[in-house]
Amino acid sequence: MTEQDIWTAEELLWTGGTDAYRNRMGRTCMMAFPGPGILQGEEILDALADAPRWSEVAMAGRHLAQSDGLIVLGYTARAQRDGDAPYSALCSSTWIDTPEGWRIVQHQQSPVIPA
Repeated sequence: MTEQDIWTAEELLWTGGTDAYRNRMGRTCMMAFPGPGILQGEEILDALADAPRWSEVAMAGRHLAQSDGLIVLGYTARAQRDGDAPYSALCSSTWIDTPEGWRIVQHQQSPVIPA
């Protein structure tokens, strides 16, 4: 997977629906979101089923570390939902290379609190 491919996949998880996660999520994936807290596996899909999707996301300060079938992303997201105030968070995601392709196995969002 190229660097552009992994960033495109990451963005799709913000703007795509539950199927975007289902098609890219590892079986043991763990995510930490403000609000719902720490979720794992099917809990992630259940929480996202009723959540409105982001209409757009910009990822700034992109960092990527790669080693032997593992990619870790770090970035600041600024996302927008129709009719809502913009949302900013420091984010990290971990992707692994599996026989089925690259799968996300970890994601965390820490909201940026305006100064």
